[in-house]
Amino acid sequence: MFLRIVIVFLLSVPAGWAQESPLFDLEAAEVYLEEEKEGSRLFRYAIKNVGTVTAPAESYRVFFKVNGKMMSFDTKTDAIEPGKTIVYTAPEKIPARQPGKKLKYRLIIHTKDANAGNNKRKGEIILF
Repeated sequence: MFLRIVIVFLLSVPAGWAQESPLFDLEAAEVYLEEEKEGSRLFRYAIKNVGTVTAPAESYRVFFKVNGKMMSFDTKTDAIEPGKTIVYTAPEKIPARQPGKKLKYRLIIHTKDANAGNNKRKGEIILF
């Protein structure tokens, strides 16, 4: 069973991941909450290409978690040109009126790029 899972995973990896050292470099740039609308808020997070070539579409996957819960998992990702930023929105809403509630987030980019050290961002937002 384990071997089947590994084989399925390996076959599902995009062909672009097999390249040795890509010149694109994706950075988990920013995470923020939108202003309150109708009693709730949405998380937005920015992915920036700080490399020298375009990051191909679907060459990366984006995971976004809040308090350990998966809020968003983006696999159909767009190409990002050098110096450009794409902003994603987590589809799940956060109730706005929870004063003092801590929201610990993790933004993770799964890719093989020039610098894996900037592919993660974590932090905490306290609601007011």
